[in-house]
Amino acid sequence: MDDCIICKIIKKEIPSYKIFEDEDTIVFLDIYPSAPGHTMVSLKKHGLTILDYSQDELGKLWATVQKVDKALIKSFNTKLITIGVNQFEEGGVPHLHVHLIPRWKGDGGGIIQTVVKNPPKESLEKIKEKISSAF
Repeated sequence: MDDCIICKIIKKEIPSYKIFEDEDTIVFLDIYPSAPGHTMVSLKKHGLTILDYSQDELGKLWATVQKVDKALIKSFNTKLITIGVNQFEEGGVPHLHVHLIPRWKGDGGGIIQTVVKNPPKESLEKIKEKISSAF
């Protein structure tokens, strides 16, 4: 995709703080970090959501995420890492990517459930039925 910032990083059309790269994935620092070591991992193949990739490709993505997790734990002496996936991001980066954000006690961060504040209006039973019927 011509206007995708991650694709431009992969093609070396714009600079990045690249940490790791293999045949299928690329890892670089977020230029607007939430914490020291805030890292992004992406497949080189362009896609907006996990539905744009095969299970094999997603396996390669998560294998790289695991490598980055180990490197961050070692580099920053913390085991607390928040991992989040951004997909189909309107107004953001139009390329599936995974954020790894090192965390420390008292850093002001929170668990992933604190990101969105939109409690359901339907019962959990009704939501369970809706999702179950989609399989």
